[in-house]
Amino acid sequence: MADGKGDAAAAAAGAGGEAPAVAGTGDGAETESMARGHRPASPAAGVPGLRPCLWQLETQLREQEVSEISSLNYCRSFCQTLLQYASNKNASEHIVYLLEVYRLAIQSFASARPFLTTECEDVLLVLGRLVLSCFELLLSVSESELPCEIWVPFLQTLQDSHDALLEFGNNNLQILVHVTKEGMWKNPVLLKILSQQPVETEEVNKLIAQEGPSFLQMRIKHLLKSNCIPQATALAKLCAESKEISHVSSFQQAYITCLCSLLPNEDAIKEIAKVDCKEILDIICNLESEGQDNTAFVLCTTYLTQQLQTASVYCSWELTLFWSKLQRRIDPSLDTFLERCRQFGVIAKTQQHLFCLIRVIQAEIARRKRWGRANHTVAYHFPTLPKTHTCCHFWLPEWRGGTRCWCWSVNFTMC
Repeated sequence: MADGKGDAAAAAAGAGGEAPAVAGTGDGAETESMARGHRPASPAAGVPGLRPCLWQLETQLREQEVSEISSLNYCRSFCQTLLQYASNKNASEHIVYLLEVYRLAIQSFASARPFLTTECEDVLLVLGRLVLSCFELLLSVSESELPCEIWVPFLQTLQDSHDALLEFGNNNLQILVHVTKEGMWKNPVLLKILSQQPVETEEVNKLIAQEGPSFLQMRIKHLLKSNCIPQATALAKLCAESKEISHVSSFQQAYITCLCSLLPNEDAIKEIAKVDCKEILDIICNLESEGQDNTAFVLCTTYLTQQLQTASVYCSWELTLFWSKLQRRIDPSLDTFLERCRQFGVIAKTQQHLFCLIRVIQAEIARRKRWGRANHTVAYHFPTLPKTHTCCHFWLPEWRGGTRCWCWSVNFTMC
């Protein structure tokens, strides 16, 4: 039998961001227009073939006994079908087309729900991702510019499907029903946040409870993609500081990413400097794994500069090592690398920072197998190490058992 154990929370999967835009300080309509990013294209034709495909999948499902296997097979075929139609080469140019794809998909899934079991975890996962994807599309939709023959049926389908899914304890569509009735960017509290007006904590908490972290994260990413940097920064900061969200790391990363887009703004630099170095290192790793090397480099350089200027040595070696790796990736030129190290050395106020810079220079030159320049490089770029005599031996050849090995050592003798 189809169960009614649907847990909406289990389906809330995380959603998977640059020149600054002018902060929205005008009326709600102006802020809403900026947030959307772009207008829908001209109406496209319907979605020929999708409805019969979905109906065939549902028919096959109905003919089988309700089980994990039948539910899994349906979910996989359902996703493959949607991918085929949603990835249509013209789909990205026609929001109306995609809106109809999601309308038919939601309608079909709700119709098939009595024949699915949540013992198959893919059921709630697919439903949750379907809602998130539809929400992401709606962020760019201007309801007033959509044809009534498209928008009205979409709203009706959402409500009917929501009512059908509620019978099985699945309230995933509640967020879509609410925001489409209210307007994707017309929530009064959200508009105040985006226009950077004062907002009460209770109002923010209500908005967070209403939308949830996944959808707020999606709003922030959409704002970033739309170059609404001040608006994204304001929303990310409130979410990162909220006690209503149990895991704020993604919002903290989004906030720091926004601040990097505002650099060299002095307030942004001060905000970045307030963050714990270990947390900064985690964010740099995440950005790097997401392919955002430029943002990771900007963040690392900014934080390292602050450390050098304030004589903070907390995690200094790890930070310097990350910076050297990103610097080489952004610009592989050795001369540029050495010049940046020299600039850092000029503002460094501790011996530990100087030694960290020397170590990355040694490692980089050794990596390039330019042994002859090592002593010269350190002496040239750090001619006046404070109260320190340096005796450096770099990659000296040594014969061991008839085989030539390369070894190196660095000795620092303190006065």
